[in-house]
Amino acid sequence: MILARRLAFSVFIGLASMGRLAAQEVPATGDGLAAERVDPGAGQTLTITGELQQSDAERRAEAARYFGSHAAPTRIGQFARWNHRVCVRTWGLPLALNAQVSIRVMDVMDRLGIPTNRAAICRPNVRIGFTAAPQVMIERAAARNRMIIGFHYASQRRQITRIRQPVQAWYATTTIGAAGIEVLDDAADLAPSGRAYSRLSADLSSSLEHVLVLADPRILAGEEVGPVAELLAFYALAPTRVADVCDEAVTILNLTNPACPPARRPTELTRQDLAYLQAIYRTNPALGPRQQRGAIVGNMANQLE
Repeated sequence: MILARRLAFSVFIGLASMGRLAAQEVPATGDGLAAERVDPGAGQTLTITGELQQSDAERRAEAARYFGSHAAPTRIGQFARWNHRVCVRTWGLPLALNAQVSIRVMDVMDRLGIPTNRAAICRPNVRIGFTAAPQVMIERAAARNRMIIGFHYASQRRQITRIRQPVQAWYATTTIGAAGIEVLDDAADLAPSGRAYSRLSADLSSSLEHVLVLADPRILAGEEVGPVAELLAFYALAPTRVADVCDEAVTILNLTNPACPPARRPTELTRQDLAYLQAIYRTNPALGPRQQRGAIVGNMANQLE
């Protein structure tokens, strides 16, 4: 599969001329991405493709587009991440497969440096449910505990709980105040106060408290656990907007999106996905919303380099 700005290298050589192909300088085509030279006499076709070098401005623009499509701000306008060890539990599949999904999701987290809790008994803060009736499930969950779907006003509840994708996630977040007090983001309560005299930071930060992911079990039909687990890990690591169209970016989020053709469905976290997640977790969580947004985009652009 050919990815944007990431091209495969392939050489097609006639068997009769194998071993006689000399190195050639191949001119670029009009788009500068690939070139092809055909020598009818020798029966050879040489196709060379490579990776384009992006400028700083291009990388930053790419990062800004990705960020704008995916990042979901919290109550205070920041972008939450985990500050606690992550315990993952999966249900809805056969027991062995539930465990396999949870382990693979935590493997991805470990790979990115996010601490996990793999104890046999731990309090799950990431719950992944496979259900053929996600609409019924999320409505029941929200009725039992309205905060399971995250910060919202009563008028937003129907929209937030509407199922629009085969995999969808809801995020409960907290705000950590200047005194270190952590408060669940709830429309019924006031947010903690910070330092009013700082232009760059009010000494407030957003943290993930709980993530609920519901997935249609049919996404596993004929699929290995690995690609699906990488997708679930992305949802578990960063509050993510629900997509209505196929994403322009090369992203694992397209894997189960019905709007995406098969050629645009990566089966692992892409360079853009990894750069984005790493940028979130490397950015100062106490920066103000505007500064944090700029820092994440800048860090992502650096990772893309």
